Amino acid sequence: MLKKFKVLIFYLLGFPIEVFLLAPILLTCVISKKIFLNKNSIFMGMMHINNWTYVAKALRLNGFYVQVVPWLIPNHELNIIPYDINLKKKFPLLYRTFYGQYLLQFWIFIWSLSKFKVFITPFRTRILDKTVWLRFFEIPLLQLAGKKVILNTYGGDVATPRLKNRKDLKYSLNLGYKNDPYYKSFDEKAIQRNTRILEKQADCIISAIDHVEYLKRVDYYFHLRCIDTIKIKPNFKTFRKIPTFVHAPNHRILKGTDTIIKVVDSLNKKGFKCNLKIIENTPNDKLLEIIKKSDGVIDQLLLGTYARLSIEAMALGKPVFCYLRKDLFKYNPIWKHCPIINVDPDTLEDSIIKFMKKSKIGRHKIGVESRKYIEKFHCLEVVGKKCSEIIKKVINNETD
Repeated sequence: MLKKFKVLIFYLLGFPIEVFLLAPILLTCVISKKIFLNKNSIFMGMMHINNWTYVAKALRLNGFYVQVVPWLIPNHELNIIPYDINLKKKFPLLYRTFYGQYLLQFWIFIWSLSKFKVFITPFRTRILDKTVWLRFFEIPLLQLAGKKVILNTYGGDVATPRLKNRKDLKYSLNLGYKNDPYYKSFDEKAIQRNTRILEKQADCIISAIDHVEYLKRVDYYFHLRCIDTIKIKPNFKTFRKIPTFVHAPNHRILKGTDTIIKVVDSLNKKGFKCNLKIIENTPNDKLLEIIKKSDGVIDQLLLGTYARLSIEAMALGKPVFCYLRKDLFKYNPIWKHCPIINVDPDTLEDSIIKFMKKSKIGRHKIGVESRKYIEKFHCLEVVGKKCSEIIKKVINNETD
């Protein structure tokens, strides 16, 4: 009851505040359009997507000025992931309360107008996402200021698996969304409405993997994830009689963690001895060290695609077990070169047995192929070059 009352007060106060602020915001947008800015200046935010720090590094190598600004930095990423601004640390008084953050978003919006030409943002957790109604006009306001807006999905910003309800798929994200209390609370109709609105407004939409299933418009099918292959060195040498597999879920239900635990228990009972290390809420540098000393990584069994964990594991030269949906290969043509061991809840156990029966040379070969795949498709140079080409086309109003 108290929560509903607070929401009501927010809407009653927020609506007139935003009406009052609209005129100065419009004036600032018009003035900003007249100010000469470096056209290669990029704002990335405001979801805490640690991958974007790597993309930013790749773009900087191509001559862009980039700032990655998240609303929230998880504790296990503090001082580990190189985000450019920590809002909680920079504005402690405003950041402390919801209403303080409400005011802070307007400052960030005005500040960003004076600094950046291109805005790369997800469909949700954008600069004005905490507003009552101005959030629906954020992109038009940026465009009024002469900015270019590129939308790049991260997953939860567009995913509506319960609405999609793919009955033709035995395993899908829908299973996780139905069972996970966090995702179960998502208003998928609101997410879908937001997606349809922003699809019409954006200058460009970049998406790939399973995200494209929820979009009607995709301008570039491009998996915008990369890793520093110079900084991250592979370790192909691990080969234990009793192998150790790493599983690092951010959401256990979505990743099929319970099934993975049961499979490993079953293997041990059948005499196929192996260890499972489940790593959660751990700084990225420590996670990489754990993976580096392992024999392989078991990623997820429901999403149907790979993401950051698999990329890091492959960069370290580790075999990866992960579910890749067959119907998504057409949107992700690089997958035909992917050495990931494609598994689902039904096939994981047999696939691990086959892997354990491989010789040292056989396991080593998978690790080497994994590293080569990352160097070919997910290194800073490759992703930075392609992303730069897309951004330049958007800036110059070019189309393919």
